[in-house]
Amino acid sequence: MKNQTVETKGRELIFKRTFDASRDLVFKVYTSCEHMSNWWGPRTWPIAECTMDFREGGEWHYCLRGPNKGDESWGKAIYKEIAKPEKITYEDYFSDKDGNINNEMPGMHITIEFHDRDGKTEMVSTSILENEDELNRLLEMGVVEGFTETWDRLEEYLNTL
Repeated sequence: MKNQTVETKGRELIFKRTFDASRDLVFKVYTSCEHMSNWWGPRTWPIAECTMDFREGGEWHYCLRGPNKGDESWGKAIYKEIAKPEKITYEDYFSDKDGNINNEMPGMHITIEFHDRDGKTEMVSTSILENEDELNRLLEMGVVEGFTETWDRLEEYLNTL
């Protein structure tokens, strides 16, 4: 994990990573399916479908497809606060293909902060879960590995822009 730290505090999961790209650019690649389709999701579970209404109250609905036929994981985010280019806050859920929230899976309140560090960007993603059991469930599902690989892909994509 280069330039990355991961920590848990109670029911919070916090990722920090520095990218060698401007804050405006890093923020921009978080705001459209056109960009996210190039880097969101682990390598073996890339984003396959995506719709996004990037505004407060808007939604992002997407599907990650796995390597085996029929492997799908749908997600839905509802944007709560957008402060360009400093912060994006949203509620994040597992869903079905129609956007119905799966209440049997943990939901998260996520805040992503974009900090300018001398032309580079430090991103801090804080996910708050309902309780520590929900956080432990996500950790057992491999969220750290999946998110790390996603940010590896983001770093690679930023290098192409």
